[in-house]
Amino acid sequence: MSHSCTIAVIDDDDALRESMKDMLESLGYEAIAFSSASEFLAFHRQCQIHCIVSDVKMPGIDGLQLLEILNSKGVQTPFIFMTAFRDQRLTTAARQGGARGVLSKPIDSDQLVAMLESAVGGDDCGEGTD
Repeated sequence: MSHSCTIAVIDDDDALRESMKDMLESLGYEAIAFSSASEFLAFHRQCQIHCIVSDVKMPGIDGLQLLEILNSKGVQTPFIFMTAFRDQRLTTAARQGGARGVLSKPIDSDQLVAMLESAVGGDDCGEGTD
């Protein structure tokens, strides 16, 4: 399966970030990994990102704050959270912010694929999701 989509993976956990990047690439996506929301924000205008998969709890700017920053700039890129600390408050805040969903760690690859396909439209990522 080949995708013309670029997925941003944002997580401060090196091992999880790299394994997520490898999993996405094995599924045919292009994946770019970032160790922090700040690193992503410094980069994100340099290429088209079709979906963002971000940890919630990170030092500095956390995932919910990143979503709020992107929303305030009018960025419409689909956003998926992943967390080891899932609760209803988080899920509600994520949905209210426009996130496509919240995945619990360890990540279930089938759930991730379903959310990504819903977020980016399967094989065709289209244009202008910046």
